[in-house]
Amino acid sequence: MSAEEASSHPLDPYISGEDRYVRFADDILGVDLAEVQKKLLRAVTQDRYVAVIGANGAGKSYTVAILNLAWIYTNPNAIGIMTSGSYQILEETVFKSMRSLLERARNRGFPLPGKMKHSPPRLEFEDNAERYWKAISGRYPENLEGRHAERVLCILDECDKPDLSAQHFDSALSSVTDSRDRCIAIGNPPYDESNSFYEIMESDRWEVIHFSSFESHNVQLEAGMIEGKPIPGLVDLDQVVADFDAWHPNKGFPGVEESLEMIKTDPDTGIPYVEESGYDERFYRRRLGVLPPDGAQSVRPFYPEGVARAEDRWDGINPHYTPDYDAIGVDIARGGGDRTVVVGITPSRVDVLENVESPGDHSVNKRLIEQNIQDNRTPVIVDAVGEGSGIADELNRSYNVTRFKSSENAIEPHKYHNKRTEALCAIDKWLESGAIEPQSDLASELRSASRHIELTEKSTRSSQAWNATSKKELKKTSSMGRSPDLVDAMALACWALRTERAHEEAGYGLYSY
Repeated sequence: MSAEEASSHPLDPYISGEDRYVRFADDILGVDLAEVQKKLLRAVTQDRYVAVIGANGAGKSYTVAILNLAWIYTNPNAIGIMTSGSYQILEETVFKSMRSLLERARNRGFPLPGKMKHSPPRLEFEDNAERYWKAISGRYPENLEGRHAERVLCILDECDKPDLSAQHFDSALSSVTDSRDRCIAIGNPPYDESNSFYEIMESDRWEVIHFSSFESHNVQLEAGMIEGKPIPGLVDLDQVVADFDAWHPNKGFPGVEESLEMIKTDPDTGIPYVEESGYDERFYRRRLGVLPPDGAQSVRPFYPEGVARAEDRWDGINPHYTPDYDAIGVDIARGGGDRTVVVGITPSRVDVLENVESPGDHSVNKRLIEQNIQDNRTPVIVDAVGEGSGIADELNRSYNVTRFKSSENAIEPHKYHNKRTEALCAIDKWLESGAIEPQSDLASELRSASRHIELTEKSTRSSQAWNATSKKELKKTSSMGRSPDLVDAMALACWALRTERAHEEAGYGLYSY
């Protein structure tokens, strides 16, 4: 062995070249990369500012975990910092993957130094305190400032979320001082062009990298477009098709190659876009990885088509028969143009039992409800806010009442931002087999609500959850122009049918969930 060979460092092959981080992932970490993942790792070797926009399941977070390790181990005297719109998601995805990848490398015989630590998530080196990787809280943008070293990597994740503002980007850029430093901004497609992340992508200084679910290695493998073995953790074709079918019950899946052909790239900005409209906006955002075009179908808790099908089923219902209701939903007037509404529901039909404008009297409201409760076993779900709170307490002494507060956490918080959204979405499931009286006030209000209530994603500590258009917005004349009291009462009843805890834990005023 020559003196030159004896003095060489095991990581020397990875300190230069466009494929240096790709080779590090392959040789040291033992990771098979999809082509789009390689594209990102190569871009970081060439461009100081890289904006990554992409769909779900294409491997963005995992690629970032690889990049963090490759950067800190192959660049002398380097530091890496990263923040996110959700600190917990950062810890559970990127940091968790970094720990797993580092352990894999060591098990493969590469004794990479450093120790992973928590609170905050970080990688430290005992022999050099000025070399580190660290997760930074996004609560204060100025936390990203003043980070200087021979080489700095600054990554901002979930940039499309409102938690990361233009001030965060400005603070991060202050740590990029020369051509050896890098700043990476990563996000899903924002909802509109006013978002700070869109402004970043539109800037001439940023190189845009696009991830589509249809570029996932596993999707292309199952579609017969490439050869190889599946890569764990990436979305596969079965999931993509299942999502498409769920979002488009009456449309056939267009195919992988056809979906890829929809995606165009703006020659000036590099921002991906599509011209074809008519698909659900989740297909554009979550699978194509682009902003939905004009004409995209908004995501809603329920749709006009479902209401129409429920009206058609009424022909098979005996309207003169009063069933034993499985649940009763109660929305109590708070004054003004509000209405006190009592709705009874079974899996096959819904009936409006009371619909009275602003009774304005506590005893009257209570009597309207009591005269429609059949027994002390049927779950009675009361919107327990304001006037409804006191009435719920009184009814609880004799009936099986569940206090419902729309702003509180949903039973499935990973799906829904609050209980109101969860209840509205329960209507959609009921509409699959339930019947509504045609041309009734309820049917009319459901059709109107289905055109005005939309779902948008809202950041939580650990996920993205759906949030429905607020009542305040619905009352504006440019929207419904009123509170959808009939729909709200029906939503409570549907929520009870879909929620076992409404049956198990109701009563005595002890539960509010």
